[in-house]
Amino acid sequence: MKHNLTLLLLMAATMILTACRSTDKAARHNATTTSTTGSSTTHTAALAVSEAKAIERQRLTQNALTAKVRATVSLKGKELSAGGSLKMKRDAVIQLSLNAPLLGMEVFRLEFTPNDVLVVDRIHKEYVRAAYNEVGFLRQAALDFYSLQALFWNELFIPGERTPAGQEQRFSLSSHNGTATLTLADTPRLKYAFRTTDRHYIDRVTVSAHNAADRGRFCWTYANFTAVAGRSFPTTMKMSLTDTGHDMGLDLSLSRLGTNADWETQTKLSSKYTRRPVDEVLARIGNL
Repeated sequence: MKHNLTLLLLMAATMILTACRSTDKAARHNATTTSTTGSSTTHTAALAVSEAKAIERQRLTQNALTAKVRATVSLKGKELSAGGSLKMKRDAVIQLSLNAPLLGMEVFRLEFTPNDVLVVDRIHKEYVRAAYNEVGFLRQAALDFYSLQALFWNELFIPGERTPAGQEQRFSLSSHNGTATLTLADTPRLKYAFRTTDRHYIDRVTVSAHNAADRGRFCWTYANFTAVAGRSFPTTMKMSLTDTGHDMGLDLSLSRLGTNADWETQTKLSSKYTRRPVDEVLARIGNL
């Protein structure tokens, strides 16, 4: 059982970190302004701004969200599931915890804050803690906590920015088969597409390269919305990274959603835990 649980936590960490790397490769960018002429183009641009603002108005206004979670990770032909919890405080932390089957005891924690990433293996009493700029591929990818936060909170985002507010004009709007899609295409390498419902909720985010020769496609979908504090929030989140040679998937099924903020924001570990280098952990994952 310990082997399976360790495998699960490594797979979960890999899925989220790799997905974040894909979504944030274009975080360091210079916004471009395109002049447009003609009433049709102006009207379409105005509709894009209107849709972006409508999505922003639908987001949860609470500063905290908690839920029970069932996580299923698939990687390299392996698929494992475990129960646990998801806890988030806006602009502060995202915590994903997984428990041992039957025992209900936490065995794994993945924690993101604006300053660093923490991965805790409670079975072996090991952990990884690193600032974003201390990890080679995270630094090169300009990993941004706020983009990841928006994905977990089902919100619109612009990589490298804390909020899209005031920059809605950077999105373009298109319609297909009764759905609307906001696309952020002024980043140098990647294109971000946010498909929305008729109630202005995001139900799918896709990230792909402008250059068709560049491999890799990231997709985060949302479904089964339920009422939380008067707003709708998805209880199903599915993440996939495909066309890379090693397809990955992470599904989260949420229940018992609440807005309680009375919990510890950052994890504190005792001296019994051994710190491991990120590269060592990634090497273990690569050998799975």
